[in-house]
Amino acid sequence: MSETIAPAKSRQKRRNPSQERSRSRVDAILNATRDIVSEKGTSGLKIHELAERAGVTPSSIYQYFPNKRAIIQALDERYISTTNDLIIQRLEGIQSLEEGFQALQDMLDEYYEWYKSEPVITDIWYGLASDKIVENSELQVSRESAKIIMDALSPFVHKDKLPELESYALLMTHLAGNAVRLCIMAGDEEGKKLHESFKHLLRSMGLLLTWK
Repeated sequence: MSETIAPAKSRQKRRNPSQERSRSRVDAILNATRDIVSEKGTSGLKIHELAERAGVTPSSIYQYFPNKRAIIQALDERYISTTNDLIIQRLEGIQSLEEGFQALQDMLDEYYEWYKSEPVITDIWYGLASDKIVENSELQVSRESAKIIMDALSPFVHKDKLPELESYALLMTHLAGNAVRLCIMAGDEEGKKLHESFKHLLRSMGLLLTWK
């Protein structure tokens, strides 16, 4: 099979491991993928090297992933799941809209530090950026994350403001990744300033939800 990253046809093409042994094998593949992409970028991912690092055979990899792009997508989905778990944890138990805003501000700080400590996340994003199917699914991913915010904050927002809350949540979840990537590209000093400006912008947008 070609060592180039073939265009994705469908995220559903990947086999979902059902047994513990299979799940462990997939975890090993994804962990090894993370290490290789971190060292060489997505273009440096080679199936034979991946198999060697994961302790599996190349044919075992193809049992679960049709091509390299599907492997990278799976790793991307793992990071998306971690992000949503973080949102849920930070918003759990909030007692007011103000607490919700503060939790989101704190989460953005964690998100920024996480991206800096895990440059592979940015490598994966750039590796998938030209994929039209992934691009189309990005909006759905943002909507899913926005729904978590919507569900947590809606009890503290007047019903007339719920459409605005929905827009706020979607904008936040969709723009956060791009903003963080910009901050990292700009370097530490400018990046920190940009990060604070982005937080201030989101905070200002959020305050509109409190106006009658």
